[in-house]
Amino acid sequence: MIHPSAIVHPGARCAPDVVVGPHSVVEDGAELGPGVVLGAGVHVHGCVRLGARTRVASGAVLGGEPQDVKYKGAPSRVEIGEDVRIHEHVTVHRATTEGGVTRVGDGVMLMASSHVAHDCTVGERAILTNGAMIAGHSAIGERAILSGNATVHQFCRVGRLTMLAGPCGIGKDAIPFSIFSGSLPAVWRAPNTIGLRRAGFTPEERLTLRLAILEMLGRRHPALDAARRHLDHPQASVREVAEFVLSAKRGVILARRGAAGAELDL
Repeated sequence: MIHPSAIVHPGARCAPDVVVGPHSVVEDGAELGPGVVLGAGVHVHGCVRLGARTRVASGAVLGGEPQDVKYKGAPSRVEIGEDVRIHEHVTVHRATTEGGVTRVGDGVMLMASSHVAHDCTVGERAILTNGAMIAGHSAIGERAILSGNATVHQFCRVGRLTMLAGPCGIGKDAIPFSIFSGSLPAVWRAPNTIGLRRAGFTPEERLTLRLAILEMLGRRHPALDAARRHLDHPQASVREVAEFVLSAKRGVILARRGAAGAELDL
């Protein structure tokens, strides 16, 4: 199952059914779980663990040195979950500090030429579309979608079930359950209605969430004050947004002036 032209270090730990394609390199210390498939020309550094059934396409480099001037060679890791799809020429860098970890959750899809920087966290079933890039220490929520060439500034967060339109560039946190567009400054466009429907949100829950988000991001009231008023809201998703706003260290992206959030049907 290992191509004759591939280089797999004896110190790499590979499940018996692992497939390693032509000219791929698996370094000492790397861990490849059951059913992992590496295409041609893949480089897996020794700091990487790949979960079961993860597939990696040609030209991907996993666990390379972080592009961070503070990095001085400290041992750190990359942990990639199960059933992850990593397409052509994707790069995922290891963390900067000793013992640090860059994490990619189960079921994530990293499309061609996307980039996950050092110390990032990508939640389960998130999708980074072609050319999407997240800078160091960013956190991408579960089932979030970054459209083509979307970019996330370092230390920023993208909430659960949120979509960044392409090419969208954000320099502040993007709250959950939403769609954002534009670039520096990006703006809140509307709730991610399609994503919410797929996640089982009822029309009543979607309407309640829409109105609460507009109050928090609509510029008529300071976002923090509006978020505090929703901390005890009976709907869990509204409380989640309020807590996200209050925990933002870089601030949150606001709605454009006069936004009604009505572009999408409930």
